[in-house]
Amino acid sequence: MNKINTEALADVSIEMLKKYLTYAKMKVFPRLSDEAGAMLQSMYVTDRANSKDQQVSKKTNGIPITVRQLEAIIRLSESIARMHLQPVVKKEHCLEAHRLFRISTLNAASSGMTNNSKETPEELKTLTIRIEDAIKRRVAIGTRIAYPKLVQELTGRFDNERAINFAVMAMVRRGEFNHVEARKILVR
Repeated sequence: MNKINTEALADVSIEMLKKYLTYAKMKVFPRLSDEAGAMLQSMYVTDRANSKDQQVSKKTNGIPITVRQLEAIIRLSESIARMHLQPVVKKEHCLEAHRLFRISTLNAASSGMTNNSKETPEELKTLTIRIEDAIKRRVAIGTRIAYPKLVQELTGRFDNERAINFAVMAMVRRGEFNHVEARKILVR
């Protein structure tokens, strides 16, 4: 992947960047090459096997790799090719898309907020119950609150963001809260 020269970017005006993006959106519609498609298929099979191995060995909760993730990597690959004004998705675009996907997925897994981690860890259960009670007192039924604001308030009081996230997710699963606006707002 080509490294971006940040000094050169400083010389690009906002207007020029807008024109570049408009051109890319209107004129560039990359498609997967056979080589890129085969590479993505191979990555998907490998990732899926690794996920199942992790789940079987109980090393981690494992990250479920589904066709939806493959589709996301394909869209990322196409977007990267579009940024480079390339009509065909190449191997290097797929590698970068897969790298971005792995980083974001691993971050979600390490935060304990993947779909496989629905159960609150034993060491956090008591604290999570206290946090849920605090949330119910803080957020009235029928009101909305920004998720980051709620986390910030509760972190000042409980000093455990992971437990706060588990409490909120448990309340969402039970239907006591709904996420809206790309999970930025909680509605009770």
